[in-house]
Amino acid sequence: MNPLNWDGPTFIAAYLMALPVAMVLGLILPRLFRPSGRAQPVADADSLAYLAGRETRFAEGVAARLLSNGALELEDGRTFRHGSGQAALASDRPVLALASPFGWADVLRVLRPEAQILERRLVSGGLLLDAGERSRLALLAASPYILLFGLGALKLLVGLARGKPVLFLAVLLFITFVCGFIRWATVDDQTRAGRAALKAARRQHDRLRRAPTTRENDLAVALFGPAVLAGSAFAAFHLMRAPANDSGGWSSDSSSSSGCSSGDSGCGSSGCGGCGGGGD
Repeated sequence: MNPLNWDGPTFIAAYLMALPVAMVLGLILPRLFRPSGRAQPVADADSLAYLAGRETRFAEGVAARLLSNGALELEDGRTFRHGSGQAALASDRPVLALASPFGWADVLRVLRPEAQILERRLVSGGLLLDAGERSRLALLAASPYILLFGLGALKLLVGLARGKPVLFLAVLLFITFVCGFIRWATVDDQTRAGRAALKAARRQHDRLRRAPTTRENDLAVALFGPAVLAGSAFAAFHLMRAPANDSGGWSSDSSSSSGCSSGDSGCGSSGCGGCGGGGD
C-alpha cells in the first residue's frame, strides 16, 4: 500500500518508528564506508594534536610547548608575553613573532597557515579525508534522514491538499531536518588509519593523562587536551582554555577540539548524541 495514502495516525506511527532507524543507520553507514587511508604510526606532537582536535588542539599544543620552555608567559590568565625561552619547532616561530602582549585569538590567527600545512600533509599521508571524501561520507551519513524527510514532506503536501491537520507531521519534519543536519555536520574527517594512529598514540602515552613532565606537556595536551595541565605549574593555561574546550574551541572548527571531531565513540556533546551525531 502506498504510504502517502495512509491515514494520519498510521503514517505518524510509522514515521516515529522509522526515525530511530534513521539514527542508527546514520551511525552505521559511516563506520562501514569510512576510507581506510594508509596505516602508519604518528609520533610528533603537532600532527597528533591536529588529528585529535584540528586547529584548536594544534594551537593549544604549540602554546603549551612555548609556556613549558619559558618562551611564553601567561599573565592575568588571558594575556601572553614573551619569555626567555626559544622556539623548539618551526611551528613555534609565528607565535614568537607576535608583539607582546597578545591574546589567544592572535595565537590562532598566526598559526592558521601552519595548521593548513599540517592538514595537507595528513591528507596526503592517508590519515585525514580530503574535502571530497568527507563530503561523500557526510552525505552518506545523512542519507537516511534525507529519505525519511522526503517521504514526510510528500505526505505533508498530500495532507495540505486534502485539508488534513499536518502540524504534528511538520514538527517531526523539523526534528528530522535538524537531526540530519547535525549528523551531516558531525561526521569527522579521519580515515580508519588516522583513528588507529591516534588511538595507538593515546594508548602508548596513557601515563601523560596523569603525570606529564614539563618537556612532555605539548604531547600530553596534543593527545588529551589542556585538562592534563590542571594541578600543574601551567594550570592557568588549562583554566584559560576550559570554557572554549567546553563549547568547541576555535570558532571555525566544525569538529571541535575534544568531541565529535576526534572520532571518539559515544559522542554526545553539543546536542549531537540525541540525534545520532558523532561517534561514527
